[in-house]
Amino acid sequence: MLCLAAQGTQTAAAAPSAATRFSIRAGALDDALQALATRSRIQIIYAPVLVAGKRSAGLRAELTPAQALERLLQGSGLLVVKVNGDTFLLQPAPKPVAVAKPKPPRPPPPPPRIEEPTNLGPIHVTGSHIPRSDLESVPVSPMTLISRSEIEASGHQTLFELLRFQPGMVGHHPISVASEGGQPYQQPFAAAATTSLNALGPRATLFLVDGQRIANYGLISAELGGLTDLDGIPLSIVERIEIIRGGASAIYGADAMAGVVNIILKKDQQGSEAIARLGVSDRNDAKQRRVSVSTGVDLKRGGNLFLSADYFQQDGLSGAQRSWRSVDRSADGLGDWRIPLGYIGYETGNFWWACPRQHRDGKGRCILDTAKHISLQPEAERTSFYAHWRQPFGADTEAYADLRVGEVSQQLLGAPFYGNVFLPDEHPDAFFPGEFTSLYYAFYDAGQIRTRSVARTLDLSAGVKTYRGDWEWSAGFAHHENSVVNRIDGMVSESAFYELVGNLSYRFNARNSRETLEAFSPRLTSRGKAELDQVTLGVNGPWFSLPAGRTRVAAGLELGRDALENNPDPRMVEHDVALSPPKVRVDGSQIIAALYAELSAPLAPRLQGEFALRADYRERYRHKLSPKLGLKWNALDTLTFRGTWATGYRAPSLYELRRPNVSDQSAVVQDPGFGPCRNPIVGPNGETQCVVTRGAFENTELKPETSRSYTLGLVWAPNSSFTLALDHFDIQRRNEILAVSGMDASVMSERSFKRDEAGGLVGLQDYYDNIGETHVRGWEFEAEYRLQTQRRGRFSLRLAGNYLDRLSRRVDDESRVQDYAGYNAPDRTALAGLQWAYGNWTTAVNLRALGPSRIADPDGDCPKRNVLAGHCRNPGSGTVDLNLDYNVERWRLSLNVHDIGDRTPVNYDIAKGGYDIAYDDPRGRYYLLSAAYRF
Repeated sequence: MLCLAAQGTQTAAAAPSAATRFSIRAGALDDALQALATRSRIQIIYAPVLVAGKRSAGLRAELTPAQALERLLQGSGLLVVKVNGDTFLLQPAPKPVAVAKPKPPRPPPPPPRIEEPTNLGPIHVTGSHIPRSDLESVPVSPMTLISRSEIEASGHQTLFELLRFQPGMVGHHPISVASEGGQPYQQPFAAAATTSLNALGPRATLFLVDGQRIANYGLISAELGGLTDLDGIPLSIVERIEIIRGGASAIYGADAMAGVVNIILKKDQQGSEAIARLGVSDRNDAKQRRVSVSTGVDLKRGGNLFLSADYFQQDGLSGAQRSWRSVDRSADGLGDWRIPLGYIGYETGNFWWACPRQHRDGKGRCILDTAKHISLQPEAERTSFYAHWRQPFGADTEAYADLRVGEVSQQLLGAPFYGNVFLPDEHPDAFFPGEFTSLYYAFYDAGQIRTRSVARTLDLSAGVKTYRGDWEWSAGFAHHENSVVNRIDGMVSESAFYELVGNLSYRFNARNSRETLEAFSPRLTSRGKAELDQVTLGVNGPWFSLPAGRTRVAAGLELGRDALENNPDPRMVEHDVALSPPKVRVDGSQIIAALYAELSAPLAPRLQGEFALRADYRERYRHKLSPKLGLKWNALDTLTFRGTWATGYRAPSLYELRRPNVSDQSAVVQDPGFGPCRNPIVGPNGETQCVVTRGAFENTELKPETSRSYTLGLVWAPNSSFTLALDHFDIQRRNEILAVSGMDASVMSERSFKRDEAGGLVGLQDYYDNIGETHVRGWEFEAEYRLQTQRRGRFSLRLAGNYLDRLSRRVDDESRVQDYAGYNAPDRTALAGLQWAYGNWTTAVNLRALGPSRIADPDGDCPKRNVLAGHCRNPGSGTVDLNLDYNVERWRLSLNVHDIGDRTPVNYDIAKGGYDIAYDDPRGRYYLLSAAYRF
């Protein structure tokens, strides 16, 4: 079965319902159908034998694609069946039945009619710059398609929530992204939300919008680098999502080592629609509200305009609103990890509780449970406006433009700033006279640590496409930017605090003046802006013929400029913020360029070859070639084998030019390999040790990361109702950019040493370098079964899963390879969905399952406390969602119940405070009501 699918990664063609000017010359019917699919961006599915040897008289008229297809097929004996809005199936027209007695001749059959839509299941057509005139419905690379109907049935309100629950995906929640490396750091920063494929992190997953790159989040994440903020793309304007699994750098360039997520936005709509949604948890909190409106307008000469506006608001959810959220794990036998607050005598060790009265518990104790204060869900408000315009000019040219602007405002809460304070004897709050007093103290008077970020996005693209014979030429320009303002309250300025304590102006556990509070806990304000400008030129069309059919080729040039400006608060740069990593200013840009070429060739009647080659260049780094080879063999009409091999390349971006999270402090080392020391001391066993400062620096000599990957799988479709895809993937990434510890003599270099003029060692510094390697291997499957009945409606069952067989990492050339699969994160995930459509009702039940995980590192034993409590593994879990849709006239009413069983998260890793933020949903049972009206 062939599928004419003109589906280039940048969609700017006619909507299936819009009139288009066609100029198709006479010739083979196969070529005419190919020209129609390419020109109108529709999919035409048929068996090759149906068109073999048939001719077409051509077509010169302005028609809708459906009308043009009907006109081309007149007299061909073929019937058109509409699959969905842009997909059509060709079938033989019914033949007259022979009769025994002669009868008057029947009138000629009417021309083929467009029948009611028929559900043939998912048809995947992406992952290439070539419009697929010869592509079957089976793609050469493993792929997942999330349709608009599945998005609606999921009940998810944000793109981040939808993607992080897909098999093989890992969620990077804004709360964890803002943590900046965890304890002892307490400064939140860079609160973006993103996901990644197959445990390779955000740097290996490329996000596209309509086939185009977009600007990263404007602030640098010290742990993750550059991030695509998914919260900046409202889910209400997403038409579908295509997830290409496996290396795709040869087609899309850098950041595509693990795969690509292509987010396709809506382009056309008949009439207008208004949608209102309200969500609330079973406990009457974590509320969400969304209002979106959209309209489609048909313009003259076949053009169209689509407009959409969206407003979303959600309440924050704190740890105190969930009983299971605590660092007190006594109920699990894992101990109480809350922080006691009070005075400790330096010599006697005496302890005395100390905190404001309102923060004492029923027994008069002062205990800080940090997990109770930290946000589980940020408070957020998001607005967005989106417009798409397309206009044909003449018979062979069309122009398009897209504009998307938005603002995301969100606030995260943390525990009050806390630490160990040493008080001099003369301070009036020194509790033990004559001793050097140590105080474990929480700065309740400064309030909880609060970070509010406002991110504004602007995405503008425009282009033109023209058709010359069988060839399509395109040119486009795009500008993308993301600017962020981040404000943090509740942190402590070290210099101001020491001054206030020294002059006895700050009093502990007592009322302080507003001026004092503002002096030692000032607001921190950081700003960042990321920009990406792109110019693209492309061409695709038929090239030459082989015995098995015609080849098609695509080639193009991409030029761009990537700019990043980061201005942290001056106190962060000067390292004047207590228990926080210092920041660096960044103001730079890089020129990027790429040349690509792709070839699709029928090597034999049942063997298809896909070849791609891309040359990438980033300023300050040499160019790199990335090839990809794909083969697809139709062993049987119902069975297809497929496989790919590819290499990947990712040069360090402006986000990699940063320093690791290291708090400057003193340290003691005793390794003789460090050389002479300026500040030697004698250790407890008589050995010579060296007192040094600890710090970090930016390494400007980083090299590109590289990868190789392959996939091997099969797709079995014994009939039109059942499809099964099973694929094996293997990805190896080399030259990974990881932090080098200045305290690790086995991997450090001379650049880590900081010496005085005489050569004496005075400091050790961490830095990023190309020292890591990761090898990921596993399996993915997807299956779908569809059943259409006359009395009981239509049923469909979909299954998808991911199993991580290997996740081996080497953090440097000297260390051992360790397999992390199943450690501290599940190694298997699955989704199952059952949908039933009957009359005006559509019902969907979705099940999400996670496998168990071990609590340890591969080279270590389970912690003793977990062994004693019998909790060395986190159990697997499952949640069930229900969605009900009712359509009547112009209304669509929906009810979604998420997590019907109201599952309580279970996690025995004490560092995670009762749940895993990457996989668990802390809201519990959740209700979402939706009402949509078409007019």
